[in-house]
Amino acid sequence: MAGRGAFARWLALALCLGGCSYSGAIAGRLEAPGMQPKPIEMTYTTRRFGSGGTISTTLPSGEYFTGRYMQITSETTADAFGPGWGGWGPWKPFWGDWGGGDYSSFVRNYDGKVIATLFGDQRHTMRCRFTLANPEDGMTGGGVGECQISNGETIHATF
Repeated sequence: MAGRGAFARWLALALCLGGCSYSGAIAGRLEAPGMQPKPIEMTYTTRRFGSGGTISTTLPSGEYFTGRYMQITSETTADAFGPGWGGWGPWKPFWGDWGGGDYSSFVRNYDGKVIATLFGDQRHTMRCRFTLANPEDGMTGGGVGECQISNGETIHATF
């Protein structure tokens, strides 16, 4: 019988290694000029192994956003960004300096942070940046951040 218990634990571990993920909530406050702040909740799902996952939310307007996030580490390669990370240039005042456009400077400046691009079902785009409380724990370790929506609204977030 002991062999069956050990086998079951091994099987559960093997299945988890192949696809476990964690989910959590991000509490946010949606703001725009002339508007009362409104609470929102974002949900993230992180892959068990890896430095990314997905984030989704529905705004009070009813627009649903979803997209992927990536934790920047010293091992992040330029290939990891792919085509989904384009279009951030016009929002430079919000995002700040990319490090002079130099990729290695960007990774150095944003190591331990999370960036995300979300796409809405009503044609808006959202980009987020988070500072992790404990980068070794990823999103599950908590942090703070902000998002900017292409319509000018912003979200201040804590998780």
